[in-house]
Amino acid sequence: MSQPPISLHRLPRLRNRELAQLGGLIRPGTHASSLLDFGKRFVVSPPGFPTMLVTHDMDDVREVFANHDDFSVGQLMSRLSSHDRVFGKETLIFLEGDDHRRERRLFSPPFQSKALKSYEDLMIEVVERELPTWPIGEPIEFLQVGYDLAIGVLLNVIFGDVAPERRERLKQAVKNWFGAIESRGFLAVTLLTPVLGGYTLPYPPLNRGQAAVDAVIIEEIAARRAAPDGGSDRRDMLARYINTDLDQHDDAALSRNMRGILLGAYETTAITLGWIATMLAGHPEVMAELDAAIDAGDGPRIDAYLDAVVAETMRLRPVSPFTGRRALRDTVVNGLAIPKGTIVILPILLIHENPELYPDPLEFRPERFLDERPNGHTWLTFGAGPHRCLGASFALVEARILFRAILEQRRIQKADGPLEPPRRLHTGLSPANNALVTLLPR
Repeated sequence: MSQPPISLHRLPRLRNRELAQLGGLIRPGTHASSLLDFGKRFVVSPPGFPTMLVTHDMDDVREVFANHDDFSVGQLMSRLSSHDRVFGKETLIFLEGDDHRRERRLFSPPFQSKALKSYEDLMIEVVERELPTWPIGEPIEFLQVGYDLAIGVLLNVIFGDVAPERRERLKQAVKNWFGAIESRGFLAVTLLTPVLGGYTLPYPPLNRGQAAVDAVIIEEIAARRAAPDGGSDRRDMLARYINTDLDQHDDAALSRNMRGILLGAYETTAITLGWIATMLAGHPEVMAELDAAIDAGDGPRIDAYLDAVVAETMRLRPVSPFTGRRALRDTVVNGLAIPKGTIVILPILLIHENPELYPDPLEFRPERFLDERPNGHTWLTFGAGPHRCLGASFALVEARILFRAILEQRRIQKADGPLEPPRRLHTGLSPANNALVTLLPR
């Protein structure tokens, strides 16, 4: 006879005056958090917020990720962040059930392996354009380099060869839009969102920025629809939708989704590139392995080791150290009753630092991933299940291609002192000193 499900009331509960301890789960060294005394599950009930279950029980984690019908990532974001205001609730991450499955089918082909190979030259072009502007032999903030590379790659890959006048307007519109998103004014609005029950106050500069970006993208879409050949020889993402079987949206919706891809990949790419540079500077033995492969001209060895470096960097420094879902209805996960509206927090960094999953988990050892790819059940940088990040493969390939192009012309000098830490007052994992490294000629 099966046992009745366990109620959340029977789990350990973190007292409100101890909520600051949650910070120990989103910074490297999670093994030192006193919250581990609670075991693998505990409950948090902050005033004014839904009940939250924090779990790193791997059976819980797998079931939550796999359960597409009972849990929502979109509702989590709407309740705790301003993502719905930034992306729009009509975009993929906010859709559920059949609507989500349909949109994912339509938008996945440009992120599949055959398409990814066609983007390589577009990515290398950006490195060749930017690299001569970087100082040699003196410190450089590689996080800013990452932002420059990220926006260059995204404009190349998403939009490709746009008429010069329109491309400049698009670049400026995107710059202004990102500026509004990163402004102190919008930060204040974002901080109020969870307090206001998930409602994000209107922020006119953001609205103007979005409208300006959409106007240029819609203009580009119209120009391509009117082109005699429909742009059939183009390699960019937009060309893979327009006048194809995937072209099932009006121009405004297609623009909104292209803008969503642009935003979703911009900061995450920049931060990851910054961490890769930081890790290479802090681990000269890893840099030496890459140097040897590059000096030998061993392309497969370079790519295999860089893939491992990227995977290990993302294990130790996932841009978001946690993720979660919100229960759409009463459900049961691994014998635990989850009431409707409960937020389930999955601490990615804590899982990545679990010695049962990764021996010597705080050590930077790319060799972990040389003989086998990251396990999708325990390596959770991009989440898992039906809502796993659509751009995961793109991000991994992009990081490898960009760093191969960089390291074929530059070396990263060994850094003195301890490894650069993440920022203290930030929920994400971004380098505290903007990934300060020194580049040397090869």
